[in-house]
Amino acid sequence: MVCTGNICRSPLGESLLRNELSRLPVQISSAGTHALVGKPIDAPVQKFADEFGLNEAAAHQAKQLSLVMLKDSDLILAMDRGHRREIVELWPRASRQTFTLREFARLADQVSNEAIAMRSGRSPLELLRGAVESVAQLRGTLPLLDDPSQEDVIDPYGKDQATYKLSVGQILPAVNASTRLFKDAVGEI
Repeated sequence: MVCTGNICRSPLGESLLRNELSRLPVQISSAGTHALVGKPIDAPVQKFADEFGLNEAAAHQAKQLSLVMLKDSDLILAMDRGHRREIVELWPRASRQTFTLREFARLADQVSNEAIAMRSGRSPLELLRGAVESVAQLRGTLPLLDDPSQEDVIDPYGKDQATYKLSVGQILPAVNASTRLFKDAVGEI
């Protein structure tokens, strides 16, 4: 998960995804394109994390995105299109596995059960990579959004409580759609 400072959107997304996929063979982390290195999760976001029972979020320390992180990742979920662009500029080969979180969720909702079933009989890790590939294959096949900003998660940092709530309200359904895809891919309910 990638955002700007790595203290609001990406650590919340990381914690939510880690919580939902805890039984799968995945490693989940977050970083910022302009990280506030070493800083904890932003207090208003921590309140949401507490509400969701994400206890490990309190230990978060912001990290700067690096080329090594990108090269070690099978999937990179950016919080907005600007982050996606920065990721691909840092490592152009990341373009196939880099999505905004909301873009990935929108595409994940379109992956058919048949596409998932065709990948049966493989290891869980291969199935998860296949799920990412299935989503990547759908890129460019769906109609364009009337408002491209619908692919972004709004940045709440320093704004009012309503903006934080809006941001969390954009992250939650996108994480849920993504986790559904991954759980379906490995046959976990």
